[in-house]
Amino acid sequence: MKKIIALFCVFLICSAFQCEDEPLEGEFISDEAAACQAATLETAEAALAFLGAGDDTFTEICNAYKAAIEAQILACGDEDGSLQAIIEQLGDCTMTTTPEADIVGTWLLTAWIGEEPIDLNNDGTENTNFLEEMDCYNNETLVFNSDNAGMTVSTSFADIEIFLEDGSDSEFDFTVDCILENESTDFTWTQSGSTITTTDVFGTFDWELDGNTLSTTIPDGFTVINTEDATVSTIQDLIFVYTKQ
Repeated sequence: MKKIIALFCVFLICSAFQCEDEPLEGEFISDEAAACQAATLETAEAALAFLGAGDDTFTEICNAYKAAIEAQILACGDEDGSLQAIIEQLGDCTMTTTPEADIVGTWLLTAWIGEEPIDLNNDGTENTNFLEEMDCYNNETLVFNSDNAGMTVSTSFADIEIFLEDGSDSEFDFTVDCILENESTDFTWTQSGSTITTTDVFGTFDWELDGNTLSTTIPDGFTVINTEDATVSTIQDLIFVYTKQ
């Protein structure tokens, strides 16, 4: 929204310079017209600065932008009210963010994001979301309770193997065997801003809460065994993504 407002203001300012405010060659402009042009230029510069404002500088730059528009209104007027409309849209210059979902509740595993696309189901199409390449992990959940305790529920896991295609020494196929299970693991959790930290018997993990998604990166989280010589052939970091239910 801030970029739309700023760009609209820049358009208004640029349009104003195409009007008849500029003197013809040899003519002189009044002090009032000169003051208006100066104020308009300052507003244009403030609008461009506003476009590049970061989260840490947003309020300061936004307030400077509003002050420049107000000065332009004093110097030039605002016959159609367009400049005042921009001021009202800027409001109190408080940085607005996407509201975060309440962490308490049930979260469903919806993606395994790898570093490189893989064709796990051998259909000729590679994918970086490995869950779309298999029929496992369909009901994996994290349950966060309000008392800072929780539970991981696992209903299946995948046994993935890689092997050379028949007649090839460089092309590989995969087999994915989905093993059903019913396992639960208790954990405790804390929250600091958008960071959720969980601790269970396997270790401590930091999760990033972004709206209704929760994600964490597992280093070397995806490993595939080569059935030809029992060596590890594929290793990738994995991003686990859960969605609030």
